[in-house]
Amino acid sequence: MDAYFSNSARSHAEELPPVVIENPPHYTMSTNDSDDSDRLEQYIRDEKGHLPSSESIVTLANWLYANEYFETNDRLIPTSDLKEILGDRLEYGVDTALDHLEEINVVTEVSRGGGQIILHERKNKAFFNPSNRDMIPFLEEEVSRFLEDLHEQERRRLESDDTSTDEAPSVADGGEPETSAEDADSETKGAEVDDDEDTDNVPTTLRAVAAAVLDVEVPVEDALTNPTDYIERIERFDGIVSAIIENDEVSREREYEPMGWRNTANKWVLTKTAKARKENESLAG
Repeated sequence: MDAYFSNSARSHAEELPPVVIENPPHYTMSTNDSDDSDRLEQYIRDEKGHLPSSESIVTLANWLYANEYFETNDRLIPTSDLKEILGDRLEYGVDTALDHLEEINVVTEVSRGGGQIILHERKNKAFFNPSNRDMIPFLEEEVSRFLEDLHEQERRRLESDDTSTDEAPSVADGGEPETSAEDADSETKGAEVDDDEDTDNVPTTLRAVAAAVLDVEVPVEDALTNPTDYIERIERFDGIVSAIIENDEVSREREYEPMGWRNTANKWVLTKTAKARKENESLAG
């Protein structure tokens, strides 16, 4: 009986077709790494590889890509910043590398000749069209950060004043403390110094700086949030933050930067074609 089942199982097994395990359709077994090649770098070397500055040219293009200065996302960088960041890392000058990259349509210079954009400096986001309402959330975030900083500094100052008042020693029975001639002379000199400082009219708080810039008869909060013209709000905010940065008597305790009109001459981006080459995408015909 055992022999019967053994022979029967063997005969059935011999009749079964071999099992073939196929690769999933999305998986490629090829070991050819040509798909991973850097088409942008290869293109630059094909066009400029004969030049002594070819390595500097490639390095600059790769840096622009790595830092996402793309024509497609409106991020751009001025020549001066490139020189500051890459000047010591390139064997040949930034201007030379940019000229060669521009010749082969790897980079493009934005708005040569004094055009203007609205620049969100903290995120280096440029808006080329003043009618582009996409900039409004960026403005509102910066204004919110500034107002939070203003209110927090005012709250701490008020608490400090209250603490100082509570801790001040009282004079028993309402009497006046004795003042020596030396103390009186010191107080007089101090008052003279205060008078001199008052004549300078140097703002020493964020609100005072903002009020001096705005020169309006409404609270700073209203002046920055009420106007329906968002370009007017941008210009007001830009003026306030620029004045704060220039004023040694105040400081920012939150992250916010100016946002406003900027000249766009000599600012650079990686072209759409160059980005497509870098990402091995098909090029538009």
